[in-house]
Amino acid sequence: MSLDVPPGADLSWYDAAMNDLDAAAGRRPVLPPGGRYEHDLFTEGHGRATVYLPAEVPLPPGAPATVKPLQLPQRPAAVATHCGPHDDLDLTYGAVGSFVARNGLRSQNLVEEIYLVGPRDTDRPDRWRTLAAWLIDPGTSRSTT
Repeated sequence: MSLDVPPGADLSWYDAAMNDLDAAAGRRPVLPPGGRYEHDLFTEGHGRATVYLPAEVPLPPGAPATVKPLQLPQRPAAVATHCGPHDDLDLTYGAVGSFVARNGLRSQNLVEEIYLVGPRDTDRPDRWRTLAAWLIDPGTSRSTT
């Protein structure tokens, strides 16, 4: 589901989105949840967010109206795995952003997070694992092979 997060919003928008996605997916998720976020959401405190939970299709009858089927386009990305609580996820993004800049890559103004292991899985933040991806403009991506 996609939404515009207003200035000054707390994280209740994310909780509400995940509740709706859980209701629509039921016991049919096939991959961990994630989200694509505009950089401004983190740097300015507001912006566009797309939160997702890959699940079997079609949506069941009675799924929340806020949930729609979505096919995200594949995009090149610089990716790192963040281990631990989300309080310092910005440090992982800083390292990924430095890599992007050093290698002359151009950002698409989007980041993506995939919550491999998170609060939904364990109450031990030291076990959380989040893929942090800085989406790259395809015109600047370089092969590392």
